[in-house]
Amino acid sequence: MSYKQLYAQYFTQYKNISKYVKNLKSQLKFAAPDEEREVQRRVSILYSICLDLKHTSEYLKLCERRDIHE
Repeated sequence: MSYKQLYAQYFTQYKNISKYVKNLKSQLKFAAPDEEREVQRRVSILYSICLDLKHTSEYLKLCERRDIHE
């Protein structure tokens, strides 16, 4: 599998999870106090996963560029 394909997959997953996190944050505005803590925890976990996917996709994109120039 090429770097370009890997980059595209990671970036697609990043975008999907990012949209889901935004949806959860909007739900947080209307969440009951007892649900708020659980939603915050989910947002925190998913946000860290989202950042990992984004940074990995950016790294793979750089690897592809280096591979092309060699």
